[in-house]
Amino acid sequence: MAHAITLQSPLGKTLRFVRMRAREELGRPYAFALHGISRDVAIDLRALLGKPMAVKVTSPQGYVRHYHGIVAEAEQTGFEQIEGLRYATYAFSLVPRLWLLGQRRDCRIYKNKSVPELVRALLADVGCTDVKLRLSASYQRREYCVQYRESGLDFISRLMEQEGIYYYFEHSASTHTLVLADSLGAHEAVAPFAQIPYCPPGQKGSRMKDAISDWSLARSAHSTRVRLDDYDYLKPKASLRVNESPAESSGPALGELEVFDYPGEHLDVAAGRRHAQVRAEALNVAQAQYQGWTDACGLQVGALFKLRDFPLAEHNQEYLVTSADTELVEVDYVSGGEDVAEPFASTFRALRSRQPFRTPQTTPRPTIAGLQTAVVDGSKAEDIAVDQHGRVQVNFFWSPPGTPNADCSCPVRVAQSWAGKRWGAQQIPRVGHEVVVSFLEGNPDRPLIIGSVYNGDNPPPYALPANRTQSGVRSRSHPDGGADDYNEIRFDDKKGSEELLLHAQRDLRHEVEHDHFVTVDGNEIAEIKRERSHTVGGNDRLDVGKALRIQAGSEIELVTGAARLQLKASGEIVLSGTRLTLDGRVSVGIQGGASVDVSALASLTLRANASVLLQSNAVTTMRANAALLLQSSGPAVLKGSPPIIA
Repeated sequence: MAHAITLQSPLGKTLRFVRMRAREELGRPYAFALHGISRDVAIDLRALLGKPMAVKVTSPQGYVRHYHGIVAEAEQTGFEQIEGLRYATYAFSLVPRLWLLGQRRDCRIYKNKSVPELVRALLADVGCTDVKLRLSASYQRREYCVQYRESGLDFISRLMEQEGIYYYFEHSASTHTLVLADSLGAHEAVAPFAQIPYCPPGQKGSRMKDAISDWSLARSAHSTRVRLDDYDYLKPKASLRVNESPAESSGPALGELEVFDYPGEHLDVAAGRRHAQVRAEALNVAQAQYQGWTDACGLQVGALFKLRDFPLAEHNQEYLVTSADTELVEVDYVSGGEDVAEPFASTFRALRSRQPFRTPQTTPRPTIAGLQTAVVDGSKAEDIAVDQHGRVQVNFFWSPPGTPNADCSCPVRVAQSWAGKRWGAQQIPRVGHEVVVSFLEGNPDRPLIIGSVYNGDNPPPYALPANRTQSGVRSRSHPDGGADDYNEIRFDDKKGSEELLLHAQRDLRHEVEHDHFVTVDGNEIAEIKRERSHTVGGNDRLDVGKALRIQAGSEIELVTGAARLQLKASGEIVLSGTRLTLDGRVSVGIQGGASVDVSALASLTLRANASVLLQSNAVTTMRANAALLLQSSGPAVLKGSPPIIA
């Protein structure tokens, strides 16, 4: 008794099964090439696209297996005469719903999601909600992860390959379920196919039912160690170098065949070890591949089985089916010119169950070959949105419209002309600025701002081309600064009108640790609208080649200790001190327009080395309230015409 094979489709019994080839592999979408016949020669193929179909296989022993998928391609291939009746032949490609992700390319940013969470989120976008998680490891949430110009399928495939997650499918008559796995515990044997005997071709006259009749082992030499390294700019001195080997290598002893890669895309040692281990295990899968042929319809990808009765005893152990190419044929509909084939035949590959399976890391990560521009993002109330590391967030022009702030880029570092330890240059792009973004190693997950550009909304500070000789820096006061609120350094290189402008919106502070030299070849003009304070800790010297003019509207005062000189706007000059010395090398003239008053609280002495002359053109009066003493060491002469002594 042969296998019974039936087709379930939206067309019901109108479409009959002829044959199908099924390609299945761990960690890859399956593809079923289905052929059928129908008396209806005008089936609406477009209406079938995206619709489910299922093939049901019933073994002679009563075991039932399903192959379920949705129609990705439909074709009318021709016509056949069967028992005198004209049939139209059709071909269909059945795929999992996961395949739909391969038809969607996008640019999106994901934040704070683990790889399993990302997989479920993207599958939900295409209506694939039949997902089981049989994961033994825990997976860190990724702070920032970019899908850039790649299909959703490629996006989740490369992430799962890196994390060591793979998948297979469980089928029923009405659906197919995607199972995420990362270890042997995610797999089990299918009863009654937990043990399958080996029966070589020719034994008992033909292939034995539910047996493995071809079995072979292929070995190949591959890398046996993976070494990764990376750099974390938040912990620049931390060593992130890791190297791992598979727990059990089945390769020959060819020496150290090491793979080194940088960057390893990890920011801590634990994650690096995990990635290196997964990569080493993926390379190790190819070192020992078992292949067989079977007619046991329960032997399916993702299932465990134990081989028995093989002549080499070490082969009689448990295996995991990693891939299968299966042919299903309804022998009653095979054309007369074709050889009658087995109704169910499968060529499969397997791995020893004790050896971890990892999907080969073949899905390329997209690269951004060049620069992009983006707009600095932040809240409407905040003009400068920066963290303690000088990072800002940006919105790329490929971000979906209406992307909220929380879903824009990760904090992006800003390249400066200098960057030392608490010294260097610092210019922070502000919210709304268009910036130029580079990507380290072309990795969309690692952006770096390297500059800023003007655009139609943000023109240059100096109107062009009229001011094409001007260059410089003009800032903007924060917060709530307007067009007239700025600090500025401006150069004007117009021949004959060269100028350096320094503008401070509020305070201008000069700090000189040693000497300050100023040379002005022309004139110097300083205009101070309020007060000026000048403090000199040592000496202050002013040398003027010609004239010095100091003018004050109210008063000029010079003070040192108890000495004071005041010049008042009224014309009064007050000179005071504990002792006043007037020394003229030739003469000292004191003249008052009306009078000159010289007084002392105690005594007044007029002394000269030669003579003292008191002279008046009219009357000279000498008066004392007590006594008047005129004394001379020589003769005393008093003259008058006539002299009068009273």
